[in-house]
Amino acid sequence: MAKARLISLILMSLFLYQGCITTAESDEDPESVYPMFVDKNSNNINDYVEQTTHEPGAKENNGSNQTGDSGHAFLDNNDDGVCDYAQDGSPTWHGPGFIDDNENSICDYWDESHPMHHQHEGMQYHDENDNHINDYMEEETHLGEHAFVDENQDGICDLAQDGSPTWHGPGFTDNDNNGISDHWEQGGRGHGGMMGSN
Repeated sequence: MAKARLISLILMSLFLYQGCITTAESDEDPESVYPMFVDKNSNNINDYVEQTTHEPGAKENNGSNQTGDSGHAFLDNNDDGVCDYAQDGSPTWHGPGFIDDNENSICDYWDESHPMHHQHEGMQYHDENDNHINDYMEEETHLGEHAFVDENQDGICDLAQDGSPTWHGPGFTDNDNNGISDHWEQGGRGHGGMMGSN
């Protein structure tokens, strides 16, 4: 009798444990893909960096954006319709999913001093030369599925500055070979975010 109870208890424990594993695997955070990309107006510019749909994150603007703050005001000194902070190569946040556990105004996924650095799916931020520009967007250390282009000669790949779905850094996946990251396509885990999935 005791043996049957022990076997029943073991089987029940295994069943419950298996349920926990299944739940944990299916509860992936959809905002762990950063940056998110959505283009509801179909102009090939990420809506999160455009003036009318600008999404800088949840924090309030503190008047400075040297380290990648979320909550910044839309700024467009060159009048191209794309937030200037999305064009300077900095870790400035655009879109949903800003996480800052150590409260240093840099998203933990892109904060090289935080254990969550590079612990997400999506584009990576790396700044070995400490110039506040993503090394993957600079000429000497450029990493993309395209050639480095710099018509304005500011040292940052122009394709990282136009708001288009152009990938820089490791982690690019394109199973359908159309040149756009699978994360950013319709149905991808980095497409839409809080603004919807259209």
